[in-house]
Amino acid sequence: MGIYVDNSATTAVDSRVVEAMLPYLSEFWGNPSSLHEPGHIAHDAVSKAREQLAAMLHCQSDEIHFTASGTLANNIAILGRARFAEANGLGKHLITTAIEHSSVIGPAEFLESSGWRVTYLPVNEEGFVNIDDLRKAINKDTSIITIAWANNEIGTIQPIEELAQLANEANVFFHTDAIQVPGKIAMDLNKVPVRALSVSGHKFNAAKGIGALFVRNGSNVMPITFGGGQEQGLSPGTESVANIVGIGKAAQLVKQDLEQTLAKLSKMQKEIIERLSSLTNIKFTGPTDLTKRLPGHISLVVPGVSGETLILRCDLHGIYLSSGSACSNKIIEPSHVLRAIGLSDREAMGAIRISLGKYNTEAECEELASSLEDIFRLEEPAFKSLLSNQQQYKSP
Repeated sequence: MGIYVDNSATTAVDSRVVEAMLPYLSEFWGNPSSLHEPGHIAHDAVSKAREQLAAMLHCQSDEIHFTASGTLANNIAILGRARFAEANGLGKHLITTAIEHSSVIGPAEFLESSGWRVTYLPVNEEGFVNIDDLRKAINKDTSIITIAWANNEIGTIQPIEELAQLANEANVFFHTDAIQVPGKIAMDLNKVPVRALSVSGHKFNAAKGIGALFVRNGSNVMPITFGGGQEQGLSPGTESVANIVGIGKAAQLVKQDLEQTLAKLSKMQKEIIERLSSLTNIKFTGPTDLTKRLPGHISLVVPGVSGETLILRCDLHGIYLSSGSACSNKIIEPSHVLRAIGLSDREAMGAIRISLGKYNTEAECEELASSLEDIFRLEEPAFKSLLSNQQQYKSP
């Protein structure tokens, strides 16, 4: 298949996850809401997965609500809390940041169009929020704060415990999009006092089509979709049992393998950065302190060259990476994240993201670094020539 280093976009499904899922696609296909034995078997499988995810997060199993995706989990947390705020006469002010994922920016913009005031906190050149900016932004009308634990494009890990603690002191509901976190950062919700948190299975080697929302007991979020009342009413609809079993197994594996995975990702990340640092025509983005960056995550720009061109050239070499977020319907435009950290449109258009995963090897990283050194050394005319001959590129 070549060298796949786009794990922030999606990951391969672990074979052990597939093995766990298969019986619930072929043999145990009952509805978890049914009262007969097949229904009980499905219900027990969902309950086990809930416990596995809770163990990864260090929370209570009844605080886990399965959803169809991380995007839906983010929407439920933000819009569901907004419904509660409106129903209870709370202030209509939301605080977020300028570098959130579109699944957070979208609900924020919707609330803004519905009469809410939204504050978009700035970030510094490495993508970090200034806690004093958050403190100053909170006022008597603030009902929701939503800040991602880690950024998908530039790898920045926010000081989420400190930010959530500040929100709690102000008695403000704090949600974090943690979709990039599982398998890369230890997560202990006994120590990190967020009120709500979103994850997505396909980011940590489960299947696509399954996510989860943690809502801390005692925190109120109202439904934004309506139906049979599954998942305590927050995500109604017949549960996708096989996918839920899969995310549960993936969570178990994350907890089991975390220390080994982090050491491997960090080592390969450092080696690739060291190799590419000799190039003069690239600029790294995001945190330079790798302890404050997602393990295995590398982001850079090649000014004057489009990220699309770089991706196509890498693809021709059997290297599969990204120009940033993969959730924007293939629209090629400067990233709002890179703009927010001070890059010009010309620089931002040349963005590249390398995101390693647990299946990448040392040999692959050596080959990757060598190929990227050659590709990034090319002068701009060579890339223009490539663009004019894109008909050579064939989709699989």
